[in-house]
Amino acid sequence: MKQYIYILGQAEKLSLEEIDSSVGNILKSGPGYCITENNLSPQDNISNLGGTIKIAEYITTINSLDKLKEEDWIKYLSIEDGKKVYFGFSIYNGNKKQYIQLKKKALQLKKILKQENKSVRLVTGKDQILSSVIVSKNYLINNELIILQDKGQYILGITKAVQDFEEYSKRDMERPARDSMSGMLPPKIAKIMINLGGNDRNKNILDPFCGSGTILQEASLLKYKKIYGSDKEERAIQDSKQNIEWLKDAFALNTDVEIKKVDIRNLSQKYDNNSIDLIVTEPFMGNARWVQKQKNINDFEKIKIELQELYTIAFKEFKKILKKNGKIVFIFPIFSINNNDLHTLNKDKFSNIGFSLEKDIVYSRQGQKVKRQITVWNNIS
Repeated sequence: MKQYIYILGQAEKLSLEEIDSSVGNILKSGPGYCITENNLSPQDNISNLGGTIKIAEYITTINSLDKLKEEDWIKYLSIEDGKKVYFGFSIYNGNKKQYIQLKKKALQLKKILKQENKSVRLVTGKDQILSSVIVSKNYLINNELIILQDKGQYILGITKAVQDFEEYSKRDMERPARDSMSGMLPPKIAKIMINLGGNDRNKNILDPFCGSGTILQEASLLKYKKIYGSDKEERAIQDSKQNIEWLKDAFALNTDVEIKKVDIRNLSQKYDNNSIDLIVTEPFMGNARWVQKQKNINDFEKIKIELQELYTIAFKEFKKILKKNGKIVFIFPIFSINNNDLHTLNKDKFSNIGFSLEKDIVYSRQGQKVKRQITVWNNIS
């Protein structure tokens, strides 16, 4: 099996947990990366992951940049006769001095290739790291050298796949139905959540607060065998159906998605006992526009109580329809104002229902009034 370097997105812990749950076999991890050993296609693998920016094939580890010789660098590149050579590099966790040192080596490499009558272009950017956009648009797959500094060593790899930024944007912005009132789950986070539940696509999956269908969309792209969605709002049902039909056409999918109007309180009346393998959902977390208007953390006390009651009812319903050892990936909101946080998760309540908490990761961006506490639960009894 080959070893691969995974460059993690901004939510590093969440991205690492996703890889651990869906890829596994992590050999090493450090700031912004991990290394795994597997036989997966890098392109297919990165398409299935929401939190990984690049995948590079591991080459070697050196203890000094002086050990990186131009003649070795040439061997790492994919060079075809008669075709222009595009190459570049990114140094992660490095400094400006190291970047300048590497750029000098890259310029020397360019000179060597020109002496061999190659048409060559060294691709650089404003930063020490080439973005996925730059790599993709400048033909650097198989020709971007990754250098990771960690604990005085330098890990080298060649980029084999980058995240498809255009597809994510298309699924988010071009789908016909979007609902800003209830808040919008980014497709990348939806995909990460699904992957936190494991990698068995033969299982069925349910989103009981499906909203406009983001989780249903990502589950369709991940080719789950059977996908269920439900919501109590008629608009959500129509939005989800419209978005799934659009997705099927836009991405040429043949997916089995069943969407129906169901109040969470009646969930067990609509789905058979012990019939669901995996539940992945972002529940109602308060009206997004109302939340943005609040200026004091105490303003959220009432909605906190209401949401806790709703979530307890939901987990009691989940208990009836979920198979033994089935999993739940569920977001609990954390309301945040001026560095004051108000949590809605009460772990003991759900443990008493018969669930074991396996993962607990907080995801947020700067200035957000609602942080997402992403949890993974196992039905242990």
